[in-house]
Amino acid sequence: LWRNHPPLAPPPAGGVSMASLHNLCASLWPTARALALYFGPLLLGIGAAWLIERSAIRTHSRGPRVSDAQANALHALNLALTLLLPCAYSYWGDLSYGAGIVLLLLACTLFMKLTSWAHAHHDLRLANAEALEESAAQSPPPPGATHDFSSLAATISRFATDVQHTESAAHYPHTVTMPRLLYFVFAPTLCYQEAFPRSPSVRPVYVLSLLLRGLVMCLIIVFISVQMIHPLLRNSEPAVVARDMPKLLERLIKLALPVTYVWLAGFYVFFHVWMNLLAELLRFGDRLFYKAWWNAVTFEAYWRLWNLPVHHWIARHVYFPALRKRLSKAAVGFIAFTVSAVFHELVIALPLKSGHMPLAFLAMMAQVPLVAVSAAINARVAGTPFAQLGNYLFWIAFCFLGQPAAVLLYYVHCTGVLYH
Repeated sequence: LWRNHPPLAPPPAGGVSMASLHNLCASLWPTARALALYFGPLLLGIGAAWLIERSAIRTHSRGPRVSDAQANALHALNLALTLLLPCAYSYWGDLSYGAGIVLLLLACTLFMKLTSWAHAHHDLRLANAEALEESAAQSPPPPGATHDFSSLAATISRFATDVQHTESAAHYPHTVTMPRLLYFVFAPTLCYQEAFPRSPSVRPVYVLSLLLRGLVMCLIIVFISVQMIHPLLRNSEPAVVARDMPKLLERLIKLALPVTYVWLAGFYVFFHVWMNLLAELLRFGDRLFYKAWWNAVTFEAYWRLWNLPVHHWIARHVYFPALRKRLSKAAVGFIAFTVSAVFHELVIALPLKSGHMPLAFLAMMAQVPLVAVSAAINARVAGTPFAQLGNYLFWIAFCFLGQPAAVLLYYVHCTGVLYH
């Protein structure tokens, strides 16, 4: 993952001397430094998010150490550092493409999780303050009282008597604990809630089957990439240099099938194998990570169905808050697409050092008019023998135009074919 890693020297025959120990430590230092820079901002972001919420807790016995406005400002600063530091390290650091993509995937995921943590606890703080005020108005505590009446928990319990909890019945502020935050960080969801559905136990046979399926699919991805995609890209170099458009079109058509195979296999590995593996190990009960996006007849349906954790996060923390600001649905939809496009660009462009070529961002934003066009086409052909026309257009746009062209353009950029 890290370039220019010095090789470890073999130990001397007579044992380990101080000089050899010094050489060993010196050779391990780049890896230790890279690991600290790699995961340090992420771990600090988790700890800071917990400390901010612990400091903002208000009870009958004491007020909050930080006000609600201060907590929101601290959360915003923490979120900015959690995302920007890995972005800077990925762009200016000496990371390989794979390590940079992994780092930014983790950073973007943690940024979305901590955003949900901050938004949810902002609402919980307001509800807790309202419940405390209501409780104080009904039965003021005696002077010098130091106990917590758990007013929010009592208020919630009045409206949740018929709900069967699958976790403990604890409510805010008793849920602001590091174990709960860590569970949420590792759980296959981006939206925080006080209690998650839990499965009764871990099934070892199912875990083993997921590991085997993931291994097989990863080998298939590597085989197709090395044996099919890379030779086609190498053979495309003369056409790229000569600007031979007919030849480039032929290369794109040949790239369409192997790139589609890798895309589908990657989707299966991540959204089915990896997400279910995390859910099984953590006994996470909600296993709906995608729906039948392959049958989508509009681009809007595809983006709603293919990545449900991100869709739910955008709906909860971007779409509906923007609607409450009385923006139009068209404007809110454009904002949601822009947020998604920015995350795609961060994950892909920064590790490839292609910030001057925002291909992922432009590809995402180009789908905004396609959403309207596909919806209009679907409205016209619905209920006719051509009702699946939108699905054909979706597969053509993604598999024969968009993805092969993106792979070829990024290959040209990374290899510098045009400058050799």
